[in-house]
Amino acid sequence: MPLHPGTAIRWEDDLWEVVAAGAGPAEGSWYELAPWDDQHAIRVLLPYDETSEAERSADARDVGRRRAAGWLALFLAPVTGLLPGRVQERLGVELGIRATTLTLASVFVPLAAGTYALLMTLAAGFGAGVQLGSPASGPLLPFLVYFFPESLLRFGVALAQDRPVGSLLGVPLYVFARAAGLIAPPTESPGSEEPAEERRLEDRYLMLEPLLALLPVEDQERLRDRRSFSPVTWGKRTAWLLLVYPGFTAPAQLANLLTRGGGLLAVLVLLGTAFIAVEQLKRLRLLARGEPAPSVLGHLVRPYAAPLLR
Repeated sequence: MPLHPGTAIRWEDDLWEVVAAGAGPAEGSWYELAPWDDQHAIRVLLPYDETSEAERSADARDVGRRRAAGWLALFLAPVTGLLPGRVQERLGVELGIRATTLTLASVFVPLAAGTYALLMTLAAGFGAGVQLGSPASGPLLPFLVYFFPESLLRFGVALAQDRPVGSLLGVPLYVFARAAGLIAPPTESPGSEEPAEERRLEDRYLMLEPLLALLPVEDQERLRDRRSFSPVTWGKRTAWLLLVYPGFTAPAQLANLLTRGGGLLAVLVLLGTAFIAVEQLKRLRLLARGEPAPSVLGHLVRPYAAPLLR
């Protein structure tokens, strides 16, 4: 287009315009150049010499490596999607892929494991004779149940906010990758400390929000004023969950203790389960009056929520 020339080429001391191009022999290329018309504005100017051509070749190889690494990251998305969210974002920028895709691809296996553990735990509440899982996997069920709400939360954030979210499973994976040099340490530009810190607090709040209803009343009220936390709403959800999950298994634990016997550990587990169930009934009475209801389990949550309360 004569009125809208393309890229200007600086070759030695003159400026040229590429008017034609094609494939040459031996995987090369040919270009037809015409002197640049000085009446046209230069929008893009590229030098044409040995150094610049070597740099362009290196850039082309780098693009090829990034494209191959991007396909590999997508192939390993069920694993790479477990890494911390900021690492997934960096992979998305460097490899030219959508970071949220990694998170979504890594949700299904932990969600399936958490759902299985939750169903096996609830099934045990119907009687001591219900044995749907392997006895060896019994001690792991309380740990695996955690991945049910975590996976739902990660799935919801990835869809609603279009940003990646890591998993607890990705923490040891990230530590190993850092130690092996597979992942570079995070770099932050000057002056970005405050936004980065606020982003970390937002992520912490998002991950801990369901558990914050277990904190003491004054902490819940402080979070309500600072971050619009809803003590009553989350209090009811956690109370019903704790009443159904550990409290529902108390009859099966008691039946096992009476029919098969058990040691001190079995008695302590039964007493702890009964205590949690009774506590949730008291919490539900407070929550029905619209008051925050703390739990003894809040002592376990408070160290993780401490940065939100400062």
